[in-house]
Amino acid sequence: MINSIQERRIKIENGYELYLEIPEKEYLFSYDENVSIENAKDLLSQYLQVHQDDARLDHVQIKHDKNNHSVNIKANLIYEGNDHTKAKYIPDHLS
Repeated sequence: MINSIQERRIKIENGYELYLEIPEKEYLFSYDENVSIENAKDLLSQYLQVHQDDARLDHVQIKHDKNNHSVNIKANLIYEGNDHTKAKYIPDHLS
């Protein structure tokens, strides 16, 4: 699923706004059809880890766009004052 995510970033004062668009079928299958902030944060953490991005997440939002057959996640990425984070295991359902 990670490889099918489309990403867009917009520079803001203290970092970036990150927009992810995930194909509906893949998201719903991976997260048992549960569109929630908790699952959005999990996916964002995994996504950032895969891309070796040490940003901290803030203001996470998620929307299921049924007309476009996608799940859209928006979050602010903050880089100032960050320490390098340790790598974590990536679950098979997100590979």
